Amino acid sequence: MAAQRERIFNLPKATKALIVALAAAQFVVAYAPAEFAQWLLATFAFIPARVTIEGGAEYATMLTYAFLHGDWTHLVVNMLALAAFGTPVERRFGAARYLLFLAASAVAGAAFFLALHPYEISPVVGASGAISGTMGAIVRFAFTPGARLAEGRRGPRAPYDEEPNSTSLSQLPLNRQAMFFLIAWLAANLLLGAFPQAAGVSSAIAWESHVGGFLFGLLFFRFFDRVGRQS
Repeated sequence: MAAQRERIFNLPKATKALIVALAAAQFVVAYAPAEFAQWLLATFAFIPARVTIEGGAEYATMLTYAFLHGDWTHLVVNMLALAAFGTPVERRFGAARYLLFLAASAVAGAAFFLALHPYEISPVVGASGAISGTMGAIVRFAFTPGARLAEGRRGPRAPYDEEPNSTSLSQLPLNRQAMFFLIAWLAANLLLGAFPQAAGVSSAIAWESHVGGFLFGLLFFRFFDRVGRQS
């Protein structure tokens, strides 16, 4: 019997669909008429000052900004990060809760940026806040003994392992690997925020949205993880 081949890009459905959606949005921004591309950015990018002053429908941009990117390099970096970190989170949460989690992480990233820069007029774009949420969630289970990254639910009667295989917030300081990842991630983002040239970009990096999304994933992981669990 021939051995079953494993696909190289074995991404779950929601993650693949998001990658396609992000690429399609960037294609439109890059190749549509300049006036239309400018309208898209002006309408759907997150501009903190506009949200602070106008409110109303502008709050929707705290989510829509995640579908826009500054250039193809920005998009490719985020696509690779989404594939790497989003895949285990989607397989653990399931597609529906995963998409809700990403949306909430994007909003949390924008909210954290807004709290620190309520009158900033420069537009913020990119899915980094949402992707940072998956990194925060991974801290809660990837370094826990017995946790499984590659496998998801086993069946409708036993959606997860009998043990939660995740680390509580109170026990997190005792998990050296998780704490090393957490501290290294925060330090890297703070350094990139202070020295964006180190990442090969000339514009400022919205590290605040990264931190906001990461903290959301870290703190609210259990809420999304336990929905639908059976005792």
